[in-house]
Amino acid sequence: MKRIVLQIIKNILLVILILVLCLSLYSTNWAISTFNFMNFDEVLFQLTTPIASTSASILNSFLSNSLLLSIISTILIFSVVFIILHYLSCKSFDIELTIKKKKYNFSVRGKTLKRCLGVFTFIITIGVLYYCLDKMLFIDFVKAQADDSMFIEEHYIDPNSVSITFPEQKRNLIYIYAESFESTFFSTELGGGSDNYYIAPLYDITANNVSFSDTELFGGAIPVTGTSWTSGAMVAHTSGLPLKNSLDNINGMSSMLSGATALGNIMEDNGYKQMLMIGSDKTFGNRGAYFENHGNYEVYDYYTAIKKKKIDKDYYEWWGFEDSKLFEYAKEEITNMANSGEPFNFTMLTANTHTEDGYLESTCPKAFGYQYGNVIYCSALQLSEFIKWIQEQDFYPNTTVILVGDHVSMQEGLYPEGTPRRVYNVFINSAVQEGNFKNRKFTTLDFFPTTLASLGVEIEGNRLGLGTNLFSDQPTLMEEVGQDTMIGELAKYSTFYMKNFYYS
Repeated sequence: MKRIVLQIIKNILLVILILVLCLSLYSTNWAISTFNFMNFDEVLFQLTTPIASTSASILNSFLSNSLLLSIISTILIFSVVFIILHYLSCKSFDIELTIKKKKYNFSVRGKTLKRCLGVFTFIITIGVLYYCLDKMLFIDFVKAQADDSMFIEEHYIDPNSVSITFPEQKRNLIYIYAESFESTFFSTELGGGSDNYYIAPLYDITANNVSFSDTELFGGAIPVTGTSWTSGAMVAHTSGLPLKNSLDNINGMSSMLSGATALGNIMEDNGYKQMLMIGSDKTFGNRGAYFENHGNYEVYDYYTAIKKKKIDKDYYEWWGFEDSKLFEYAKEEITNMANSGEPFNFTMLTANTHTEDGYLESTCPKAFGYQYGNVIYCSALQLSEFIKWIQEQDFYPNTTVILVGDHVSMQEGLYPEGTPRRVYNVFINSAVQEGNFKNRKFTTLDFFPTTLASLGVEIEGNRLGLGTNLFSDQPTLMEEVGQDTMIGELAKYSTFYMKNFYYS
């Protein structure tokens, strides 16, 4: 009886091991294809922040492409291994080898082969774990953690240490994060010219306003470490800092840079009324907490819409409510803010173009041959119509509108490997209209001081955080040190960063 119980325990442990290995493999491949991680900081962030409001399509994709396949594979592999082990336990094998015309005969017991199988299993386990950690960029992350970089400490400009002067008549700001929008979308055509680009509805708006580019054509910001997912992007755009984590600060993400002075802090100090509007749960990725703690933003999210009876409590589409409703509610809130008589900063984030495949609303035109292309096109159409509505309002002459991608798209197979990917941007009705807008090497960190400059704000030295005012002649950090150096240094551990921005 004791032997039977022991065998059952061994089988259970074997099943668990096989399931863990299968789940590791499938989950790794699924995560890479779904999110296209740029660094392990993003993985660690997602593991240590709330994910309860994740889109049902993402969860369903994980269940079908990772968990379900892992369970099926575990059953099949265990069945084969169980049969082999049972067969080996009952047999001995006579083996004949011929070496230099001499024959050697020897017998091998099944138990010996079982031990060899155990060694083989151990090697496979180590190999699978190494593969997964390597693919998830964990090994590179650990290597980077061993090197304490002085880069941020040497180049960071504390907004509290320089003069920031607003004009007498303060301009309003409408800041629109377009989920996963990149200027690369201008390079993909259905066929027949600019009218068929993914973001064709934004062509004239981009061409006729200030759009910073790394080329002579439509281009944008170069992705760097700590800025490549929505929460990291929002932090980068508004504080000039990447969102970093470390092995000795595994829960640090909950603070969301409590020690940093961000755009919202500066705007609050200058009398601005502020709101963040998103169509999902504000707790996802700690986005709500970041804005509430950096400028006392009023946050309008999925649950706000329910409280205001805009949607029923059981209504749920995509990540909460779809973008057509987001723009409808945004018009109402912007109108209310404009009527308050105070300068306002209204920030919003779209969601329809989030990976994977996006959310195609029933009213969207189908200009392309597959869903994600149609989702991008429809989002560009919605954004264009929303901007035209803003331009028709009485408050528009004294309002700067900034439309930017939060980061480049994570959609798998969107472009061939090696294609330069750039974050989209356009500054509409900026207080500054002149400058060097083309052939610039810059990142979304530079949008922090550039946003203030577009409001007519004068910044001593034209730098804040790690960002540079792109309207100025001041070279960006990337232009000074080089793209590879900047990306590499930001990936490294920084005692200065952890001490001053997380533990303050």
